[in-house]
Amino acid sequence: MTEAFIIASLFFGMGVLMVPLAKKFNLGSVLGYLIAGAIVGILLTLVTPLLGMDSAHLLEQLNHASEFGVVLMLFIIGLEMQPSHLWKMKNTILNAGGLQVGLTALLMMLIAMYGFHLPWQTGLAIGLVLALSSTAIIMSTLAEKGWQNTIGGQATFAALLFQDIAVIPIIAVIPLLVVGAPTEALHAGHGINLTAHLPTWLKPLVVLGAIVLVYIISRYVINPLFDYIARARQKEIFTTAALGLVTTIAALMSLLGLSPALGVFIAGVILSESEYRHELEADIEPFKGLLLGVFFMTVGAAFNFALFAEQYVLIIGLTLLLIVTKILVLYVVGKILKLKKIEHALFCLALAQGGEFAFVLLTLAVGQSVIDTALADTLRIVVALSMALTPLLFLLYEKVILPKQVNSGKETREADPINENNQVIIAGVGRFGQIVGRLLQYNQFSITALDDDPNRIEMLRKYGWKVFFGDAMRMDLLKSAGIDQAKCMVIAMDDSGKVLQLAEYLTKHHPKLELFVRAKDRIVAYHLHQLGIKHIYRETFESSASMGEAVLRSLGLRAYQAKRSKLRYQLEDERLVREMAKSYFDKDEKVFALNVQEQLDSLGKVLSNDQHIKQHRLNNDTGWDESSLIDDLGHKDRY
Repeated sequence: MTEAFIIASLFFGMGVLMVPLAKKFNLGSVLGYLIAGAIVGILLTLVTPLLGMDSAHLLEQLNHASEFGVVLMLFIIGLEMQPSHLWKMKNTILNAGGLQVGLTALLMMLIAMYGFHLPWQTGLAIGLVLALSSTAIIMSTLAEKGWQNTIGGQATFAALLFQDIAVIPIIAVIPLLVVGAPTEALHAGHGINLTAHLPTWLKPLVVLGAIVLVYIISRYVINPLFDYIARARQKEIFTTAALGLVTTIAALMSLLGLSPALGVFIAGVILSESEYRHELEADIEPFKGLLLGVFFMTVGAAFNFALFAEQYVLIIGLTLLLIVTKILVLYVVGKILKLKKIEHALFCLALAQGGEFAFVLLTLAVGQSVIDTALADTLRIVVALSMALTPLLFLLYEKVILPKQVNSGKETREADPINENNQVIIAGVGRFGQIVGRLLQYNQFSITALDDDPNRIEMLRKYGWKVFFGDAMRMDLLKSAGIDQAKCMVIAMDDSGKVLQLAEYLTKHHPKLELFVRAKDRIVAYHLHQLGIKHIYRETFESSASMGEAVLRSLGLRAYQAKRSKLRYQLEDERLVREMAKSYFDKDEKVFALNVQEQLDSLGKVLSNDQHIKQHRLNNDTGWDESSLIDDLGHKDRY
């Protein structure tokens, strides 16, 4: 028990220190966990002999426990993958994942056979093992960076889905590649294995039988069970049942010598159509995050520095060979998928490492005498090192490739010639500017629309928009767009820095021009108030207030009460922003925070004490309209 507390303290303490540090330098949480684990591994090798402890045994036990984090993660991924959604993505999954896994496995097999003179069976096993990527690292990083919904992120996700599904046939194929007599390593790696003494030809049938059993349990047993539990109305019982489901399926797969993560992934996919899907996700998510962090730390801690010191040239060479080979394969696959440059780069760099399933498959391959122990130990270090380098590849994409490709795409195209002089100029026709532009056009007002995103312009032109390519920050372009004759200028660009720069320039050099400016948040609104801008529109302010009004009506408030409450709130909040803009630039955070709290308290009192709302609680809602209500509130200039 003492040893467990010592190791837990080291892991959690080092994780708390290193993960925030890695995040601070924009390296991502995964690399922070790996570094923390590597430091703990070094400390354990130094400290445990002095305490009479076996560090290797402790790390092995902790590694088994932490693999549960991967199991939970794949269960949640399965829950999010509804079969109907998978069917819609079938072409992308097969093209992105099938080509990537097939080509990578083939190239790795050829390298192993002709570069290292290994049997074709061993070469194929190595190729299949190294063709997989790290779902845990990639998905957590894509979510962290907000790239999961980009085209490149979706292609990456499709490839990962195929890889996760491909583990099923890989596990079935590896026992068929036996080079010598199976060893006892498999038994040591997985504990009890009910299939260990079965004939080789029967094992694939056992795999299929296990999958069918998981399907039956998930489809016909789980929903009635959760119905029964839900009637008890005990949150902790439902959480217990969710974890019990995962552990039961994981135990079943382990008893059959299969990957527990594979079984729970299949169960997750089947349960994705269940009415309890969201409840299961919410219950398991906290455990997944914690155990996944421990998993990455154990990968770092298990890094064999002694073996690395002996073979560092070979290991570094193999790691670079793995990454380069996978990038080349992914480049070809990306070309076939017709990904554009930015998405192509993300697709290539995201999937260039080995995956967590490699550790499971290598143990299986050693147990079946397909790969010898020494080679497997070397490959484990190669996979771990490639995983550790992945956050750096993401950093390369984010800091070097992405800015260059975005800027080069804009700079290589000349600004469109503009020969119009309209009353309104709109700078930025993204999701915000498009609504303003359409409203003006529908009311027969001509506009001059500018944007610096070629892809967006091409898309809008397909739908009949007349948009000019050009950077609204260029004053010569504004001149040709008729800034001197225009009555209004709408600044709706995505980049808040550019919004403020352009607003500052126009207030100085075109003071008679009426400016209508988009503010992404309150901080931008503070800056715009300092510039003296009158018409400021916080992008989610009106829509969120309207939703609040709708919620109030659904809770029983009359239409007048809900509408007045919404407009009163908007009026007071606008006043609050104007007031706070004065103290925001004093640079005294404590004073500013105190002022905010005081103003919010004041706002709450104003709303709760509005007698005009209270007196209508018993009256009907006839006899008023929105315009008279606005006049009543003195609400002239809203944003």
